[in-house]
Amino acid sequence: MPEPTAAPAQGDPPDQGNPPVRSGPPPQGGPASGGQPAPGGPQPGGQPHRRFSLQAWGQLCARRPLGLLAVWLVILVGSGLLYPTLEKSLGAPDYTVRHAESARAQQLVAAHFPVLGAEQDVVVFRSTAHQVDAPEYRAAVDRVLAAVRAQPRVTGVVSPYEPAADEQVAADRRVAVAVVGLAGSESVRAETAKDLQRIVADSTRGSPLETYLTGPSPLTNDLSDVELADQERAEMIGIPIALGVLLLCLGGVVAAGLPLLVALASVLGCTGLLVALAGPLHLDRFATVITTVIGIGIGIDYALFIVSRYREELARAAAGRRPTRDDVRVALGRALHTSGRTIVISGAIVIVALSSLVIIDGHIFMEIAVASALVVATCLVTSLTLLPALLSVLGHRINSGALPRRLRPTDVDGGERQGRWSAWARTVLRRPVAFGLPALILLIALAWPVASIKLGIDWGLAALSETPSGKGQQIVSTSFSPGAVGPVQTVVCADSALTDRHLDGVARLTAAAEADGRVDRVTSITGVLDRTAGSHNQATLQAAAGSPAGRPVVASLVDLDRGGRCTYLQTLVNRPVDSPAAIEFVTHLRERLVPDAFRGVDVDVQVGGLTAQYADLAKETTRKLPWVVGIVLALSFGYLLVVFRSLFVPAKAVVLNLLATTAAVGLTVIVFQYGYGEGALGFTSVGNLQAYLPVALFALLFGLSMDYEVFMVSRIQEEWLRSGDNDAAVATALQHTARQITAGAAIMIAVFGALIAADVLELKQFGFGLAVAVLIDATVVRMLLVPAAMKLASGANWWLPGWLGRLLPKWRVE
Repeated sequence: MPEPTAAPAQGDPPDQGNPPVRSGPPPQGGPASGGQPAPGGPQPGGQPHRRFSLQAWGQLCARRPLGLLAVWLVILVGSGLLYPTLEKSLGAPDYTVRHAESARAQQLVAAHFPVLGAEQDVVVFRSTAHQVDAPEYRAAVDRVLAAVRAQPRVTGVVSPYEPAADEQVAADRRVAVAVVGLAGSESVRAETAKDLQRIVADSTRGSPLETYLTGPSPLTNDLSDVELADQERAEMIGIPIALGVLLLCLGGVVAAGLPLLVALASVLGCTGLLVALAGPLHLDRFATVITTVIGIGIGIDYALFIVSRYREELARAAAGRRPTRDDVRVALGRALHTSGRTIVISGAIVIVALSSLVIIDGHIFMEIAVASALVVATCLVTSLTLLPALLSVLGHRINSGALPRRLRPTDVDGGERQGRWSAWARTVLRRPVAFGLPALILLIALAWPVASIKLGIDWGLAALSETPSGKGQQIVSTSFSPGAVGPVQTVVCADSALTDRHLDGVARLTAAAEADGRVDRVTSITGVLDRTAGSHNQATLQAAAGSPAGRPVVASLVDLDRGGRCTYLQTLVNRPVDSPAAIEFVTHLRERLVPDAFRGVDVDVQVGGLTAQYADLAKETTRKLPWVVGIVLALSFGYLLVVFRSLFVPAKAVVLNLLATTAAVGLTVIVFQYGYGEGALGFTSVGNLQAYLPVALFALLFGLSMDYEVFMVSRIQEEWLRSGDNDAAVATALQHTARQITAGAAIMIAVFGALIAADVLELKQFGFGLAVAVLIDATVVRMLLVPAAMKLASGANWWLPGWLGRLLPKWRVE
């Protein structure tokens, strides 16, 4: 990564610095003028305060690399052996918001209606040759359901042949469904669904029926398989491109292979940690996908910066002769002293940004925060331990396998201080407003669509059309209702047994919901009593509950075994459960229909189900987003203030990174919410972004943007401390960092952008958002706005009030 202060000349003790070399008079506003920095700020030629030394660590790695390599060999072999365990422990995505209404509704259903289980799945039967009444049809159904009932985690099965199950048979009488209740946690239900899929397939082999199991867990299991295929496809696309970029950037086979090797080791090494956390955190496939792509992208980035600085320092130490072991030791120490320290800073900011997600009351955010922060931390550890050991063993052979000279980049070892990037920087520095203002306007324009962002959840059903659960869901959607797989659940509880007033409220709610154009059907106790007994009141309820034929039906809608004080309503929406229209209906049900139906009636009403979960997640995300943004900005500013001992540098970094991140989210809105990228990227817009995506992207993208910020500004500070010339410092820093920034950005764009080829929409959105953010940051921000801002601020770049300098801890990039 970056490079902070000037490295001592060869042979100088590491704790002493040479006086800065100046050419020409001190710049206006520089150290010799009245605009000099306050005592608390960094001084040209001064020596930064030091608390610990990565330089000494690098030199230690150079002397004893084999011990580190042995430790890493054990870690990687162990992690490889644990990988199958991780695969088995992955569960279903959990979109629950712990203290939301949907969570309370789920708890009430589990407590008062255990026959429904924690989840209701559906076994779908279809025949082109027979109708439901045919003996062959019924025999096949009975055989499947007998096998399903025998499973220990199945709480109940409602056959299409039961007396009150007319609604479970399609109008053409060739399709029927059985409702299956599952008990247990998310992971237990996912495992049960896998068993049931096999049982259903085995039980109907050779029968005249097509039979599928569908529902939340079966769909999620198949979605996990599709996401795994998407992940593998992304790796096959991204890794070769990354290797090609590394070859062009570093100009040698060995140097190019090392960052990729370290990144893959980081991802594999993170596996062992994920295995330990998979149980308590209930990790799902999405966690492993983001761990892989982030680990490869950031791991290559961090290693690339250290390898580049090591080669630069090795060339400087050798001074044209063949490098010795002492040269290797000195170069490795300097590389970690500068680039190593900077990846620690940027990595810490990424982890801090990701950790802010835990304030959101949703499991999905905890999962993203922990998995992403864990792999970033692993990349840091790998880059500061495994990579130095490998560089020490390789020594000067890091330059082996060099490309033909015509393919090698100029200044491959960092020797030049002038070049095309330096020339570009001086062009921007001569006209900072002319370059900076259009770039600023562009970012604001791209960020503008964020104001109209809509949040929801796409279940990924479009990617499941060829899977068993996807086929079953499509049949249910066509023959019954698109919302049948995830009905809206409403639980009404009174303080005592349901009275006529309570039942009248339920009847009003039933009628109001059925009158809504987004609803296909409502199943409620009052509807059943009106059809079977002609009226709904306490007397008809008690009569139905007392009859052998009626009791099972009533017990599925009223908690007879717990005093009969709660009743359950099931609403089928005629839109997909993850559609904006379904979410809007849930909001309407909660805010209008329920209050109107129970006005003046003392009851507790909770609305749940999958659609309600999605609505609650979107609401919680919107509510907590300002807090996440505020925490990330404040902590990042404070951290950079301590590191760089400047007011302007952290303020500029926070503002520019916020603009770049918001612009990336705005572009994601344009493409995926507005649908302007449907044809090119191969998807159908659902009219919203994943509820967790904007806040997760913000936390991750802000951290990634800060990565390049620290890299570039650290080198600017180093050069300024060397010369005291602001323009020369910016130009020289860009010359020495632009190639690595461009290469690192190209690699991240390739790795993240490869997810755009995914079949699952959330992965497309995630990959696109990350890729465009890196593109914006590496081009518009680093190549235009940072040089322009540093020029306009000039002498104020490193200014810090003396009183603040005395208060701040004396620690910064060395």
